Amino acid sequence: MNKMEVGTKVSEGEEGYENDHKTWNLDTGGGSGVCLRIDCHIHYPYEGSYRSEYHYQVTVGTDSDLHNVTLYVTLPIFEEELNIGEEIVAKNASQSEGWDCDLVETEHGTMLKIHAEKMIPDLHAPPVPLPEEECGPDALSCPAQTHASERVSARVQADHDINTKNPAGNEPTLLPKYNLARLVYRMPHPEDRTPPACYDYESRIYANYTTSPDAEVSIHAELTGANNWWVYGWSGNEYQDWSA
Repeated sequence: MNKMEVGTKVSEGEEGYENDHKTWNLDTGGGSGVCLRIDCHIHYPYEGSYRSEYHYQVTVGTDSDLHNVTLYVTLPIFEEELNIGEEIVAKNASQSEGWDCDLVETEHGTMLKIHAEKMIPDLHAPPVPLPEEECGPDALSCPAQTHASERVSARVQADHDINTKNPAGNEPTLLPKYNLARLVYRMPHPEDRTPPACYDYESRIYANYTTSPDAEVSIHAELTGANNWWVYGWSGNEYQDWSA
């Protein structure tokens, strides 16, 4: 499933800010000194903490050994700019050992190529089950084993306020995209706030590897563009775009 979601994320107990600066005025009966002091407390933390950045991550999960792995995954692109992809190729990213990343041109546009001789799941010991006589009717069975995913992750600072309200056509999004359609947002949200806009679309991911016939493999690409600031607590807004 591929989705793009845009909206505002606000810390609990804080008023929601958009991208504009905000000034608080107090009616103190002429006490202008008090107003000035309060305004400074808000202005300086806001200016000093305000930051905008993009975070792109590709995660591969598997319960079996994969060999001779080649993946083509969606990549954040805006007006043919590949800043995030170029950061990954320049190795300015966090990535799993043994991964070789490059940018490739395909019939669907530029994509991120990931190659690895092998991907071995990091298996962890399962939890110790309770004796049957201590288990209630709603008890969950213990998995035979768990495993950690492998990933490549990059962050890029933006030199402008990120347009989280209308990112389509104004900000990087994962490409390729086909048959983009608006969805009804059905998740709970405050009644006094406009719900985030949510879209569904089709995309392309190419995967080639050798593994056991019953292996389970998941490939997930996600992009987040966010503005964050501190005014007596962290607040911010963001848009998300992911494909799997």
